[in-house]
Amino acid sequence: MGYIKVREATVAGIFYPDDPSELEARVEELLVAAKPATSHAKAILSPHAGLDYSGDLSALAWKSAADAKINTVLILSPLHRAEESLIYLPESDYFDVPTGRVTVNGALVEEMRDCGTLMSVNDIPHFEEHGIELQLPFMHALFPSAQLVPVLLGRPSPAVVKALASALDIVFSEKIESTLVVISSDLGSAVEEHIAAAYADRFLRGFLAKDAKFLLDGLSTFDGAACGTGCASAYFSSSLSQGSQTMILDRHDSSASRESPDERLVHYAAVAVTDA
Repeated sequence: MGYIKVREATVAGIFYPDDPSELEARVEELLVAAKPATSHAKAILSPHAGLDYSGDLSALAWKSAADAKINTVLILSPLHRAEESLIYLPESDYFDVPTGRVTVNGALVEEMRDCGTLMSVNDIPHFEEHGIELQLPFMHALFPSAQLVPVLLGRPSPAVVKALASALDIVFSEKIESTLVVISSDLGSAVEEHIAAAYADRFLRGFLAKDAKFLLDGLSTFDGAACGTGCASAYFSSSLSQGSQTMILDRHDSSASRESPDERLVHYAAVAVTDA
């Protein structure tokens, strides 16, 4: 039997409870409270802050797909503070969270790896990044038998966004009916409230309009802009988003937990992408 590689949970006990029973109860509480306007989303925008900050919106986004027939979850997350414009795929066979182990679909990862030279199979960025991990408790609760394809996008240059969009078309175009696409992103942040709100509003305007060019050109260059602009741009550049419509489910900022005026204010939202 070969050696099994596992991406251990790295922010358990920090962003969410590390006790399995406590985490399961917390996620269940959030899902029960969530009342989205749809339950058949084909893609979602879900934030990746701690559960106390944006767990209600993550639950709302995930529950909007609760009745979809899903066997694969494709999570597109930015790699924060990335220096290179690469797409990082996992070496790991499993991603762990306290409530259980999520199986990586190795065959689909291999297919993506073969899509071009900008694909890097490297676990180190995955161990350093929390954007995928924060989605996994909800995936495990709603789609316990689904397999995971975790993708980290480095610095969002036009070339790497185009490469990711092309890979999505090649690998998932014939599997999209049974695949949930999750774009893991916060909306933007700044110390000044009006600037944080402006970043968030601009990102949502581009996302709701499915405007891939606006998302990439207009937002990814700003300090504090939405971290998932490249992921969203790649998705909307691909055929996976064709024939879809977007629906904002809810949004809020971090002002309720802000401890001082010097602390950055972060905006979050839950958005569902459904068949038109």
